[in-house]
Amino acid sequence: MDNRRQIVITEIKQRQVMMYLKNQKAYDILAEPLSEKNIPAVGDIYVGKVKNVVKNINAAFVEFQKGIIGYLPLSELNDKAPANGTEFIVQVKKAAVKTKQVVLTIYPELAGQYTVVCIPKETDGTSHKNGQGISRKISDEAERERLIKLQQELSSVSRYGIVIRTNAEGVSEEQIREEYNELAEKLDWMQNHGFQRSCFSLLYKEIPFYEKYIQGCKEQDYDRIITDDREIYEILSEKYKEKLVLYEDTSYSLVNLLNLNKQLEQALGKTVWLKSGGNLVIEPTEALTVIDVNTGKAIEGKRNRETTFFKTNLEAAIESARQIRLRNLSGIILIDFIDMKKKEHQQELLNLLRTELSKDKVNTTLVDITKLGLVEITRMKINKPLRELYR
Repeated sequence: MDNRRQIVITEIKQRQVMMYLKNQKAYDILAEPLSEKNIPAVGDIYVGKVKNVVKNINAAFVEFQKGIIGYLPLSELNDKAPANGTEFIVQVKKAAVKTKQVVLTIYPELAGQYTVVCIPKETDGTSHKNGQGISRKISDEAERERLIKLQQELSSVSRYGIVIRTNAEGVSEEQIREEYNELAEKLDWMQNHGFQRSCFSLLYKEIPFYEKYIQGCKEQDYDRIITDDREIYEILSEKYKEKLVLYEDTSYSLVNLLNLNKQLEQALGKTVWLKSGGNLVIEPTEALTVIDVNTGKAIEGKRNRETTFFKTNLEAAIESARQIRLRNLSGIILIDFIDMKKKEHQQELLNLLRTELSKDKVNTTLVDITKLGLVEITRMKINKPLRELYR
């Protein structure tokens, strides 16, 4: 039994895939079609040109790569419509989804391991430092106070906004300052020299999705990074060499060694079986995702149904939180747990679910229980759901 916490990067079914495995079980899966390597990624920064303005939807359409147009809300320009041909430095804020175009912003931000540095927004000609603050996941009061003071110090001598990330916890001020200065210098260069570049120029290329994931992890979150791709190994070797492994056994693939095809197949399936004999049925729709918890075989031969329902629901809460991460579900998510009569059981279930959801790197909120008894969750959309990547 391999109990290591591993970040695995390989190729499965014409896609570059990254999986986070703990005790041989996947918790995060990110993928990118190999055919999309040159498609604009979230975080890329370009010199773009306004092609059209549609006031009734409050948007400007900006061509930022030859033949590729993105949506720029006029709210970014204080609701002022720019003339066609106006050039802006724009960053890809959200990826294209189905019929929706890429969403752009004129206020780029650069993310490091410990900080996010932002170009300040302007309202009525006045600059406002957006993105000021510190990660809510840093709970130790003394540490929060230390990092808030550092954030305020850096902000006081810079025109950029700064967010202190969760990974900054326990990190020396010198390391945080060094990263902040490096990111600020890149923004300085874009601000001062970006418009001297020709239209459609790529000013900043976001790091690959797998490196971005690793950058968001604390070093103690994983025991090793393993890949069978030499190019990826070379990309990561400078920063992560101590924990980086290149798998070179041509007789038995990395995919088979770690049973990755089965992990992926289960993450794309509709039904998830629980050890108790119960199951989850996961139904994504256009508007929301429903997770239905069923007793299945869990009640066979059991006399105390309330206790059985409670235990099955607790197992379902842990697995639901994992499946939400694994499938990269977003928006509104409703979980229909098995009905329980005891209020203390209901409260304990919610507390456990809230704890499990807090482990997610993506902002996830347990909202409440609806009048129909459904648990409502919202999760920020960062990347495409896994099911869309494997259609």
